[in-house]
Amino acid sequence: MTTKSLQTILNKSRVVGCGGSINDSPRPSDTDIAIVDSVFEKLRILFPIGAPKADATAIYKAEWLKTLAAQGVRSREQVQFGLNRARREVGDRQFWPTPRQFCAWCVPTANESGLPSNEEAFREALKHYRDAARHQWSHEVVWLAYRETGYWLFNRGSQKEVLEVFTRNYIALTRRFMSGEIFDIELPKALPQGGSIPTPPERAKAKISDLRRSFGLRGCNES
Repeated sequence: MTTKSLQTILNKSRVVGCGGSINDSPRPSDTDIAIVDSVFEKLRILFPIGAPKADATAIYKAEWLKTLAAQGVRSREQVQFGLNRARREVGDRQFWPTPRQFCAWCVPTANESGLPSNEEAFREALKHYRDAARHQWSHEVVWLAYRETGYWLFNRGSQKEVLEVFTRNYIALTRRFMSGEIFDIELPKALPQGGSIPTPPERAKAKISDLRRSFGLRGCNES
């Protein structure tokens, strides 16, 4: 059987997991292909069991290229981070990783990116939501997660409701930050003592009702 080259697969063939031709998507550069070639060489040493066989390697590499792009892994630095993580993961593991597993290794955890853990961020927001404008936030992502959750929910919602909404916001913002997105924001400037901008009561009540419905929760007056 003749082994197809990776370039042949990319040019002419359908790719694993893709409904159409690879030509329907942006073509990977020679650099992208070289990076995946290098990753495969190193992973074969780290994880020898289950590594793609020679006659299937081109198809595997094509799918890895698509998965790396779909998961937002777009730089040499991210790939190198993934390889370093793979070396730490080895231990007794010798099985070849899936492309999505490798993509997960390419993304630093919150702590590795200098962000507080979710628990630390929530404790900070819960402690300082009343003086958010004066507080020196540990990181802009914590402030953004608090802002998206809202003062009213922190002040009137149950701790379970607040934690669920804050966690959802913090995880989403953390992923965006770790993927390299730059947030064009300014942290709040100090307001005069006692200054605040209250949310109109009807709007705040409507928001609480929407949140309770979305999480299947009931208010204290609902049967």
